Parts: sequence; structure tokens; C-alpha cells
Amino acid sequence: MSQTSKVRIPYLDFLKFFAIASVFLGHATEQTTGNDFWDNPIWSFIYTYHMPLFMMLCGYFFKSSLKLSFTEMIGKKFVQLMIPAISAWVLMYLFVTLTKYNPYPEIVDLSWMGFMNALWFLKSVFFCYLIGWVFIKAFKNVWLSAILSSVIALFTPLCNIDSINFMLPMFWMGHLLHQHQEWIDKHRKTLFASSLVAFIAMLPFWSGRLTVYMVPIQFFDWSTFAFDWNNLGITLYRMAIGMAGSMFFFLLAPWVYDRIANWRITPTLNQLGKCTLGLYWTQTFLLECTWHSIGLYVNTPMTFLVGPIIAIVEMVVCYQAILLIRKSKYTRLLFLGEKS
Repeated sequence: MSQTSKVRIPYLDFLKFFAIASVFLGHATEQTTGNDFWDNPIWSFIYTYHMPLFMMLCGYFFKSSLKLSFTEMIGKKFVQLMIPAISAWVLMYLFVTLTKYNPYPEIVDLSWMGFMNALWFLKSVFFCYLIGWVFIKAFKNVWLSAILSSVIALFTPLCNIDSINFMLPMFWMGHLLHQHQEWIDKHRKTLFASSLVAFIAMLPFWSGRLTVYMVPIQFFDWSTFAFDWNNLGITLYRMAIGMAGSMFFFLLAPWVYDRIANWRITPTLNQLGKCTLGLYWTQTFLLECTWHSIGLYVNTPMTFLVGPIIAIVEMVVCYQAILLIRKSKYTRLLFLGEKS
């Protein structure tokens, strides 16, 4: 979730803000709806694009990592991504062990899978960087690397962990967007219209119950060599709508940013966009775990009011927490993956 390029692109910081705001709103809606969130229209819509968009942005800045050696790349990404993920799980483990209270058993599971699920997206990004680096260095061709690695991941059950098989094509999409940025800028209007039409066309068939949480990617049984064609259809549809939605917002962002660039609040939004890893880290504790333990639920119509209010308040609180975390080089490293 961290932007690795030294030259910042303002509209991409704004787009990252939009992505993390979607995460906050989606989780706030989930935490206030109870078990009905699968069918909540806010939650369902956000879950078409929000994590695919984040992974696409991660892939967009992958190019600089290809200049590093394998050990340099692994070391850098381990610090940026894995250390905050490990620290989060250790804190969860200590809290549950010492208090004998688990605020969110669905997330805080003190097991190997619980460890992998803690801040799962950071681990998914780490493995996408690893896979991407290895395949490009091996095949010297981006399109071949993208297609081959994505197909292998789809047929590898182990890649279901942290949704690597779902996220990897989004990662490659971001990298390809960066490689062909000039061509995209030249054909932006056509691409924008195409992605908008595709996204709108697929939305009526979408349901929150089609997310990977309800329908994992399991379309091939290696024990019988049999295809589950229904699962394959859902998998491809889920990827297509995720790509279309991500592409739509990616192409929309410069146009929106040009119109709000002089607003007083815009620098603040961009600053929040620069802190996505920290916001993602802190919201796990302050929004998902804490709010879930309160158990305050409202009906679906009320989530249109309550959800945004909670998301805004939580984002302010989480940002203030990040400012405190940054006061020490040790907490910056452990919780934000930032070296002094």
C-alpha cells in the first residue's frame, strides 16, 4: 500500500485516499449491519473494486523493485509489508492471551491461518511482488510473465491463502498500466467509456455473496482432475468486474483531481492517501476489532447514514494514531514498516 516512487503523482495519492476511504466505509458498514452485510448495497458495491484497486496501485509502482536484486527486493518489502503484519498478529495474540477475551474471533484466530489472515492484504502484496519479480527475471517478458503466473496461481490451491490467486492479476494490471501510461493518456476517453460501460453492465449481476469470502477460487479438483464450471464462471466474473471497476476509478481520478486540486481539503485528502498502510493497520484494531466487540447494529437503510459517520470518525482517529506511532523510530518500523 505504500507508494515507492520518489516522484509523487498527486492524483494517485488522491486515488489512494479514495481506496482507503472505501475500505473504511465497507468495514464500517459491515460492523454495523451484523450478519446482513452480505446483501447490504453499500458493502456489495465497495467489494466489487476496493481491494483490486489497491492491488492495482501496488502493481503500478512495481517497476522500481525490478531494479533491485532479489535479496534487496525481499528485504525491502519484508520491512515494509511483513513486519507490520507480524506486529499486528503479535499484538492480537498478546491481547487475547492476557485478557482471555477475543473481540473478533473471525479475524483474531490464534493459529497459522489466523496469522496469515491478520492484515492479509499486506502479505498478499508481498507475495505478488515476489512472484512478479521471479517471473519477469525468468521470462524477460511482462505479458508472458503476467499470463503464466496468473494461470499457475489460479490452479494452485495454496494461492487461495490471502487471495493471492485473485489479487495477482490485479497486480499485473497495475504494472502494465504504468508501462503503457503514455498510450493510456492518449486513449483515456475511449478507455474510460469502455471501462464504465463494462462496469455498469456487470453490476446488476453482482452480489456480496459472490466475494471470495463466500465463494473461494476452487474450480479445479486435482484429485479427480474435474472442473467446477460454476466456480470458474464466478471466478472470472469477479475478476472482470474488479478490473473494470478499478480501471474506471483509475481513469476517473485525474479528471476529478483537476477539479478539486484547489480545494482547501484536498491536501489533507492527499496526505491521508500517503498513509494508507498505517490507516489499514490501525483500522484493524480501532474499527474492525473494537467496533465489532461493541455489537451496535442498525438496519440496512440506517447504514447509509451511520456507516459514513463511523468511517469518517474512525479515519480521523486512525490518522491521529499514526502521528503518535511516528514519534518513535521503533513503532514506525514495527507498525508502519518505515525505516528511520
